[in-house]
Amino acid sequence: MVKPMNQTVDTILESVFSGLTPKQRRVVVARFGLKNGSPSTLQEIGNELGITRERVRQIENHTIKKISDRAADEARELIREAMNELKRSGGVRRSDELIAALLETNRAGAGKHFAEKAAFLFIAAGSPGFEKETDEMHAYWYADEAAKRRFTDMVKKITAFFKAAKKDDVLVGKKHLGAFPDFGTYAFLSIPKHFGTNVFGDFGLRAWTEIEPKTIRDKAYLVLKKHGKPLHFEDIAKYITKFGIDSRTAHVQTVHNELIKDKRFVLVGRGIYGLGEHGYEPGTVKDVIVKLLKKNGPMEANQVVSLVNEQRILKQNTILLSLQNKRHFRKLSDGRYHVNEA
Repeated sequence: MVKPMNQTVDTILESVFSGLTPKQRRVVVARFGLKNGSPSTLQEIGNELGITRERVRQIENHTIKKISDRAADEARELIREAMNELKRSGGVRRSDELIAALLETNRAGAGKHFAEKAAFLFIAAGSPGFEKETDEMHAYWYADEAAKRRFTDMVKKITAFFKAAKKDDVLVGKKHLGAFPDFGTYAFLSIPKHFGTNVFGDFGLRAWTEIEPKTIRDKAYLVLKKHGKPLHFEDIAKYITKFGIDSRTAHVQTVHNELIKDKRFVLVGRGIYGLGEHGYEPGTVKDVIVKLLKKNGPMEANQVVSLVNEQRILKQNTILLSLQNKRHFRKLSDGRYHVNEA
């Protein structure tokens, strides 16, 4: 079990800041949000002190170099905790997750703005290593350059695998668990921004509709895909809200309108929709019967009813009534029905 530090971060910072000029202290406190939890820009600090942005940058860099050794010494316990946490996570951890783990251990002496203060001490000490947030990655900490290389290499491999794989092989077949046996232990998967997890716990690429649905159509698609069976449009709207797929309440009529427009959805009953990829084909009852008879040949009425009900949710009489239409179907001498080609 990890023991909390003997000192608070505020005590450590006071020791680290001893010997700084008021201006140096003011710059780093503002730049890293140590006082209010909100980092200031170079321009904001420059305007306050009446100096240029470049001068603020120079003061910041000079001050961090000046206190580097002292920060490494005074914050050695906190740094040791961070390195141990990184070791348990394979050497790399998303910034907010690492800080949250350290806060949990040191909650009693954390004080205000622990996240900003701990991050500043690590950056000043130069350990652990830090990568700022980019368009591709969330900010993260790493134990050493070797851990960073392993992380980037593994992200490339996993990304290439997911891009090459069929979505259902990953989302349903969980093929990635076979390709990467330790997949469930990878703490770094939350760092790349192109990875994501949906409300059902499925992991994949955020570009996939099943992982990050953006439109009402895509959210309806995810509901039907996970449910596996047709649903009434009112239930689809209800589940979009219930499962938290949309933070706002899904309006029933909006959902219905979008289902009508999208060819992925097939009307299989009165107000009931299924997915074409689940085997449901578009068309009227007559169209379905025609396809079935052409595919399977002449069939008895009960066989037709049974097969149609795999495609549609209908009363038996509705199917039989359609089958009696002599323009489209004819009854053979043995009692079976077939398509009336004439």
